[in-house]
Amino acid sequence: MVKFLHVADVHLGFKQYGSEARLLDFAQAFKNAIKFGINEEVDFIIIAGDLFHKKSDVDPLTLTQATKVLEMAKKAEIPVIAVEGNHDSTYFKDQYSWIDYLAINGYLINLKPSFEDGMVVEKWDGQSGAYVDIGDTRIYGMKYYGSLTEKILDEYTRKIKKKGFTIFVAHVGIEGYMNIYGCVSSAKLHRFKNKVDYIALGHIHKSFVEDFIFNPGSLETCDISEYSFKRGAFLVKYDGEIKYKLIEFPRRKFVVLEHDFENYDNFREFLNKQNKKDVENSVLHLKLNAKGSVKKAVDDVKLQRTIQELLNPLIVRLNWNVVDGIFEPILDLSVKKSLENQVIEQLLESYPYGKIADEVLRLKSIFSSSYDIKRVDGFVESILNLNQGDQTQDKVSKEEKPKKDVKFELEAKLDEAKLRPKVELKKQSEESEEEWEWWKADDRRG
Repeated sequence: MVKFLHVADVHLGFKQYGSEARLLDFAQAFKNAIKFGINEEVDFIIIAGDLFHKKSDVDPLTLTQATKVLEMAKKAEIPVIAVEGNHDSTYFKDQYSWIDYLAINGYLINLKPSFEDGMVVEKWDGQSGAYVDIGDTRIYGMKYYGSLTEKILDEYTRKIKKKGFTIFVAHVGIEGYMNIYGCVSSAKLHRFKNKVDYIALGHIHKSFVEDFIFNPGSLETCDISEYSFKRGAFLVKYDGEIKYKLIEFPRRKFVVLEHDFENYDNFREFLNKQNKKDVENSVLHLKLNAKGSVKKAVDDVKLQRTIQELLNPLIVRLNWNVVDGIFEPILDLSVKKSLENQVIEQLLESYPYGKIADEVLRLKSIFSSSYDIKRVDGFVESILNLNQGDQTQDKVSKEEKPKKDVKFELEAKLDEAKLRPKVELKKQSEESEEEWEWWKADDRRG
């Protein structure tokens, strides 16, 4: 009999909403799954992609969390077989991923074909390979290939040689379950029917089973749109036939509420009607419907404090839906022009252009009527004060006073305005850089 655990989409290192607690939630979910596999004395554990959340930003804390949990399986002599997901895979020019690092250091087996001269599907040699034999089970693996997935699947099908109970592991979704990139039609995978017994997928964050194709979903909730999905890990047994069970592990609760906001008293009354036990320590997404005039008078910080006081969620996400009745089109063109002028002035407030809203509207009018380069050039020159056609102005001779290069000054001011935000942004990023608390990797939640 073969017994194994099928896990996918762990997303270690995901500091969701900037929360340290959420960062640890993802690590705890991974630890729970591996501990379960060890307690069940499985023959091996499959991770079908996206062990990490960001391939380019695996920090010491995240790497430590991964190695400490994988070390548990290693000590229990349970092999971990993985493939790279879209969050793990290297960039096009890179040759080495963090999954490669874990494989070379003996924490897992990273399966993927090579492409030195066409697709090469070789046995795992301790460093690289596309398949591995564990007892009477053969396991093939394929990393995430994005738009090339269908083509590579077609080629891979011809390379597979069935031996005993055969598994194919891939990080790819099936169309129709979620509307995301990286999915193929189920027909592409059903072509493996006579070649493999079990297809272990990752990428889609909700669980599903389609004949011999299995997808467990992510261990934790990666987005509010997924909060109601059923997910977990598949515990699979094979003894002539496949028997499986979806194991759902504890995860952070997400709560979604909606309220028509009128005033603070009305809002407190709404919160008091909620069951605090249902919301406490959860991620709360609260949609508030209100008129524009009401929203302007609301202090979001005060609302957050009120919510924390009455319901005590871990995280609060406010989403305002401003409703101001039926839109009435502007028929008075003078009013329309005045509004356009105001909007342009507001947009240009942060720039050193001065009051040029009227000129912008004139330029818009020129482009709307015809694309006449001469008219545009003439107009720009008039803005820059370079045209010599105005005979009413007093002329100042070069001997009396050097003439200012207005065009040069304006360009210099524009360059200065472009540079300033970059300098400020760099300063802000330096101030907000935080120190990774790697010692939290060995969490104390069991």
